[in-house]
Amino acid sequence: MNRTAKFSVVAIFLLFVLIAAGPCVYAEVGVTDDSILVGCSNSFSGPLVYPGTQLVNNGLEAYFAYVNDRGGVHGRKIVTQYYDDGYKPQNAVANTKRLVEQDKVFAIVSSQGTGAVMATVKYLTQNKVPLIFPFQGVPIKGQKTIFTSFTPYTNQSELVVTWLVKVKGFKRIGILYQDDKYGYTFRDPAKKTLAKFGLKLEAAESYKRGAKDLSAQVAKLRQANLDGCLLVATPPPGAAFLREAHKQGWKDTKIISSGPLTDEKYINLSGGVGEGIWGLSLWPDPVNSTDPAVVEYREIVEKYGKDRDKTPNRYSLYGYYYAKLFVAGLQRAGRDLTRESYIAALEGIKGWKNGITPPVSFSETDHLAQNSGFMVEVQKGVFRPISGWITLKDGALTPLDH
Repeated sequence: MNRTAKFSVVAIFLLFVLIAAGPCVYAEVGVTDDSILVGCSNSFSGPLVYPGTQLVNNGLEAYFAYVNDRGGVHGRKIVTQYYDDGYKPQNAVANTKRLVEQDKVFAIVSSQGTGAVMATVKYLTQNKVPLIFPFQGVPIKGQKTIFTSFTPYTNQSELVVTWLVKVKGFKRIGILYQDDKYGYTFRDPAKKTLAKFGLKLEAAESYKRGAKDLSAQVAKLRQANLDGCLLVATPPPGAAFLREAHKQGWKDTKIISSGPLTDEKYINLSGGVGEGIWGLSLWPDPVNSTDPAVVEYREIVEKYGKDRDKTPNRYSLYGYYYAKLFVAGLQRAGRDLTRESYIAALEGIKGWKNGITPPVSFSETDHLAQNSGFMVEVQKGVFRPISGWITLKDGALTPLDH
């Protein structure tokens, strides 16, 4: 057989192999004929262990299992891979690189923690890997491959301060905040918002991440004779703050929880001394709400949740909700799934009614899923609504339909 004939035989053989393998080969990273691989770095240890495990095990995993049990999305099952970063940015970066370079995920879905998530943004953007609905509130704008989730911390701060001043008539407002980017994204907008009303931040005390003794901060804030004190912390130090405030007999200032503190788990950590505090909630009551969408969430978590503790909470509701929105994007992208087609599909979502939050819309220039919330108060150990859904439009409080 001559050289040309040999080449032809080899070429025909390779073509045959490719044709035979065709149904099992797919061009996009993380996508095969019958699966879509996604994952994230999250807190399965450290100060955010409860939010992290609930978000993943009873949120993402519960809804993905529910979808897979019904055949997946366009015939593909959703497969997941997670790694623990313990709320440490350096671990989050290493985990994310492993997910991208070794596991080869299609997208990073709902990674958690401001410092941890923000440490991965540059890497993911450079590698054009979608970062979808991370559990953090620092604004990320202008990135084609990033879709953010809940109301940004800066917006939450402005919304709460505006409500305190315009609705409740507060004039003397202070803040306790974690001494890092998470804390600053509440503190600095609070200063700017108060300045618009001719007011100032009357007192500001910080604490280092992981602090357990907050007695000095409580004493100084108490001396400031505040109408309200914004509490910007993760659950363990936030609960320690409430216990210390109770111990020192601080009763004449309204404490307003923020971020991950508007959840009953945090009140339980405090030993039940949080009665009467306020907060901004981004989610309906996961335990008591009779809204059909929330009832469905509880049923799916009970059947498909992977954590032993299946008590409904806002963290697992978050994971469930954004898993559902992630899947809505997959459904719209169709069978010919690529990262680009998925991003385009999300950008095409207009007025997505979900029964949990106000309708969601995206565009080519707006990748924020939510920019609203409602004020709540702890009554008999449960956060109860004391306002309807509200947002800010041109700096003015604006009611929203749910």
